Amino acid sequence: IDMKFRCGIPVIMMGETGCGKTRLLRYLCELQEKVFKVKTLLCLKVHGGTNERRIEDAMDMAITHAMNNKKQYGGKAYTVLFFDEVNTTEAIGLIKEVICDRTILGQPIPDELKFAAACNPYKIHDEETIKSLQNA
Repeated sequence: IDMKFRCGIPVIMMGETGCGKTRLLRYLCELQEKVFKVKTLLCLKVHGGTNERRIEDAMDMAITHAMNNKKQYGGKAYTVLFFDEVNTTEAIGLIKEVICDRTILGQPIPDELKFAAACNPYKIHDEETIKSLQNA
């Protein structure tokens, strides 16, 4: 994962809920944070209500944070914006633009900002499970 970030390749992790996707990424970023004494992981918890405006706001904050980290450490510490449960929103098109095209509304994203995303596998639920989820 670290090598992918260093090479500018986004990281997409897929696994069941609770398998450790988020914890693994936190651990890797904490290693940097101990050396540089700076926050390097920013999380956006994506859900069905996450809209494009929320993603744009998170991107503005993440770009500012990444540029500040670059000024302070000269690019030695990279900043990661983590889209958690990325496959739960209808704004997936904008997330694709950010992660794959490295643009936000057509504007380029600085190389100092790296991307990771986690998604849960798609499952078809039976009627009993659907009712249980709706009542939760």
